[in-house]
Amino acid sequence: MGLKVALLFNLADQEEQGVDEPPDLGAEWDSEATVEAIRSSLAAAGHQVILVEGRLPDLTRLLTEHVDIAFNICEGFRGRNREAHVPAFLEMLGVPYTGSDVLTLAVSLDKPTTKKLLLQSQVPTPKFQVFYSALDVLDSGLCFPLFVKPIHEGSSIGITAASKVQTEAELRERVAYVIHHYQQPALVEEFIEGREFTVGILGNTELTILPVMEVSFENVPETANGVYSYQYKQEWSSTSNLLCPAPLDEFRTRLLQETAVLAYRAIGCRDFGRVDFRISPTGVPQVIEINPLPGLAPGYSDFPMAAQAAGIEHPELICRILNHAIERLQIRPVALHA
Repeated sequence: MGLKVALLFNLADQEEQGVDEPPDLGAEWDSEATVEAIRSSLAAAGHQVILVEGRLPDLTRLLTEHVDIAFNICEGFRGRNREAHVPAFLEMLGVPYTGSDVLTLAVSLDKPTTKKLLLQSQVPTPKFQVFYSALDVLDSGLCFPLFVKPIHEGSSIGITAASKVQTEAELRERVAYVIHHYQQPALVEEFIEGREFTVGILGNTELTILPVMEVSFENVPETANGVYSYQYKQEWSSTSNLLCPAPLDEFRTRLLQETAVLAYRAIGCRDFGRVDFRISPTGVPQVIEINPLPGLAPGYSDFPMAAQAAGIEHPELICRILNHAIERLQIRPVALHA
């Protein structure tokens, strides 16, 4: 016996792009192929799946159609709390859902707040400053090279080779670009000149730590500037550049995984999540991003690629995420509703 599951999603190319908006603004939204892959995985496991777009007119369907749980991959459309909008709606309706809750999703999309929580939990993260204007005085404690990105975006939105800046003139030019095009302040942090990694995590009380993945720049053009950008993901995300398991010794692998767990716990992730790192020249893993709602596109997103390296194929991964939520919520499978 299975559950009646509402699969909630935002499709790419659903919003018209404004004249002055950058081309990567809709990078977070999912493709029809990803939605279908998740739907078919849940259906194959015996669940009845209904598709609901994460827009207000479509979400009202949940007012009258009883579901046991929602499988949520909605990224939202506007504002720094957008990833929390659909989960908040579900909580108001009393509909349980997969993944992190409203508070964690809102906090994690606000990068300065996330970094403060990490530091409070003694999790290393690069030194930073928020710029509200390109004319703000640069903190004398920050050392070049610096890295500039929007304070509340995901999926490498707003990140290009030009995000890494070497001079104050470059810094102010990039800050002005981010503020103008993304209509939000810019996060400026020290760029860690080291190798880049990501660690996926499944579970709640007991965790499954996925193999460490390295984002390699060895076979990437120098124009990439050592930045895991939106362009990198579009053009160079191949198995020759995304190395999983990463070529690391046991000590560094364990250190990355243990630090990832600390970060996961620090912001209250549930069911699944991903933590991104740079390892500093002194060997300290520095958390540069936490994603409690990582992409699940098969064959493309980092999280399912790392799962595959652990022998967890995409259909099993989707079912594991759902099952972690079912266990956390103590939902008992019953006969499917008519």
